[in-house]
This record gives sequence, structure tokens and C-alpha cells, in this order.
Amino acid sequence: MTAEGLRHPLAALRARAGLSALAYLRRVDEEHRRLGYGPMALRREKVTRWESGSVVPDAAAQHAMSELHGVPHSAAKQLGWPLWLLQAFPDDHAVLNSPWTPAGTVVSTAASAQGGSMDRRGFLIATGATLSALGADWVGALADPQAAAAVTGRRQVTAAMIARLELRLDDLRHLDDSLGGGEVRPLAVAEFNLLSQLANDGVYDAATGRRLFSALAEAARICGWLHFDAGRQAAAQSYYISALRASASAGDRASGANVLAFMAIQTYSVGNPQDAVNLVRTAQEQARSATPLVRSMLHMRAGRALSKTGDRVGSARELEAARSVYAIGSRDDDPPWAYWMSAAEIEMIAASSALELDDPHQALASFAAARESSYAADGYARDNALFLVRSADAHLRLGEVDAACEAASHALEQSDGVDSARPSGALGDFRRSLAPHHKVRSAQDFLARSG
Repeated sequence: MTAEGLRHPLAALRARAGLSALAYLRRVDEEHRRLGYGPMALRREKVTRWESGSVVPDAAAQHAMSELHGVPHSAAKQLGWPLWLLQAFPDDHAVLNSPWTPAGTVVSTAASAQGGSMDRRGFLIATGATLSALGADWVGALADPQAAAAVTGRRQVTAAMIARLELRLDDLRHLDDSLGGGEVRPLAVAEFNLLSQLANDGVYDAATGRRLFSALAEAARICGWLHFDAGRQAAAQSYYISALRASASAGDRASGANVLAFMAIQTYSVGNPQDAVNLVRTAQEQARSATPLVRSMLHMRAGRALSKTGDRVGSARELEAARSVYAIGSRDDDPPWAYWMSAAEIEMIAASSALELDDPHQALASFAAARESSYAADGYARDNALFLVRSADAHLRLGEVDAACEAASHALEQSDGVDSARPSGALGDFRRSLAPHHKVRSAQDFLARSG
């Protein structure tokens, strides 16, 4: 059984054990009998239905499964199906449960660097209360900081060394904008591994240690983003959590708030949008003294998350706050990772939010406002492709098939040189929406060109 593209925790657990559906069911049946529930019907399609989400295992079957995977039955009952299955992945324990100390950060980053035993694409390693607890733990670690300084190690880490590594991280950010995650991801992982090793076995004073852990946080954040861009959700979240830990070890509130904002993007994309709102709220509370550019970014991200929950008023309020705070202007102490933030970016996110709230007219107005704000497509091929597809979607919802196909054609051109799962996925969704219009000449042309 291949682990590629696994989209349900149970499928990943079976792949980890090398068990077919029927072989797995036999194992569950053994526990089912041992617990006194009697024999189960051993039909392969039963497991298939569990993994497709069309059927939820009954309480007795879940009890047997929790025993099989070593998860306390109380935890299974409390978390519910299928969230309790996440407790069965030991590879995630170090990331989720290590102490919020510099030593715990090193353990977590080492676990993230090793990765899981498979590519668990379709689900997260932390949701709901677990995700909220991580945010609370981050806040607590910031309130009670511990010095990030190694007293033993085999190599000296200097400020000059960290400065060079910071420049390399800046290069990775800009390469990702142009090339997408596929080609840049191995470079980012290598950079993350190097910083993780320096944090583990380097010798550095407290000031250098804070700077080192801040760089480690950004390297982990980049890795999380690049894995998310490839659709590798479990690995992405593991890196994000390690990034959050490293930001706490550095005492870097702004960096941690940025990590939470990126975690929110992933969460409202593949998880519970309300969890994403909660993450951004935590970031906003802790970044009250951040620069206007950072606070504007957080308002923008809150607006997008709220649009995913259907909160039209709240989304509009946050997006307007993003515009107002951004208008204050840039500062010399703006963090380098916030370089991409602009008035046009706010309008693009406003357009996406309007589309989410089923207001295609407003979406197109916001896309136009972004272009008027000198939205820069050069150097941002992936993002431009995504926004073009969303513009195409807005036109299509209004019945403007020709305009929709024109925008989608531009998106197709932009995405050709970008190794990213998101534009290709968005274009696939657009093709499916366009299919009912296949008799329209522009639709025929686009479907033939993009097939």
C-alpha cells in the first residue's frame, strides 16, 4: 500500500503498519472479541467506508481500534472520530508535547527534521482544543522566557554567522515567490536542518542564542509554508509548531505572531475556520506593539479567516482595519519577512474574502482595486496565478464565461513555470465549474488547452 496522498488518519495508520483493509479489520476483530463485543463482520468495504467518511465506526469498533493503537479509550471518546486517531502517531508526540523551553524546541525541531514515516497529505496533527492549547503554551512561554544559550557544544556560533544565515533565508523567501515550493523545499529543509543542528550543539551567548532561535523559527515557518504549498499538511503543521516553539525561545513575539498567521492559512484551508480565527486572535493580542506593517497583516489575515466562517461584518471590519493601519506607513524596524505586505495584497485578500462570502461583484471590484494599487505580478507568479483563477471564478458566477476563460488562461500561463499544488488545484476546480458551459466557444478552447 502506497503512502502517497493519504487523506485520512486511518489510511495512514494502516499504511504505517503495512496492512490491507481486510488484514487491518482482522486485527480490530481480535480486540473486539477480547473486549467482549463478539465477532465483527469482516468485509473490506467497511474500512473503505470508514476512510471515505461515509460511515463512522460504532462505539464498540472504536473501542477496539483505540486498544489496537494504544490510545486511551477516554481520549477516543472525548476527541471523537476521527480526531482521536491523531493520538496514534508517535512521530508527532515530540512536536506536540515537548516542554516550551529552548531544550524542548531543539527536540521538536529534530522531530520535524526527521519527518513522519509517510506523507499524510489530507489531515492535520493538531486541531480544536489541541491547537488552542499550543497557542496558550506559546503565550505562557513568552511570559516566562528561558535563556536560549548553550553552555556545551562543539562549535562556536557567532553573530556574523547568524547574519549570513539570515540573508540565506531572505533568498529562500524570494525564490519561493518566483518558483513555488516544489523546487525550493529541499533547499529550505537543508537550511532548517543546519540551524537546528547549530541550536543543538553550538556554543553561543544569550543574545546570539535569541537571534539563532529567531532564525530557526523563520526557517521552520518557511518549511511549513512550502510543505503546505505542496499539500503535505501533517509535515507543514509539524514545522509550524516547531517554528512557534523557536519564536518563544527567541522571545520574538512578532515572529511567533507571523507563524500563527501562517498556521491560520493552513487551518482555514483544510481544517476548521474558527480554529484559524482563534489562532489569529492570539497573534493579534501578543503583537499589539508590533510595527504597523505586521499589525496590518494580522488584521488582513483575520478578515480572511472570518470570511471562511461566513462572518461578513467581522471580515469587512478587519479588512478595513488592515487598510487603515497599513496607511500609517513602513518603519525601519519592519521585519524582513513582512516584505510582501502591500495595499494591493490587502485588496487581493479582500477579493478572495468577498468571493468566499458569495459576492462576486465585490470580489471583482477588489481585484480591480488591487490592480490600481500597482499589484506586482512580476516575481509572484504563484500568487498571481491563484488570484487570476479566483477572478475567473467571480466572472463565471456572474455568467461572464468569456471574461472567466480569459482570466483563467492568464492564470494557466502564470502557473506553467511554478511548481505548486495550489494554482494547479484551483485551475482544476475552475475546469469543473466551467464544464456545464462546454458549448460556449471560449469554454471549449480553454478546456481543450488546459486538459
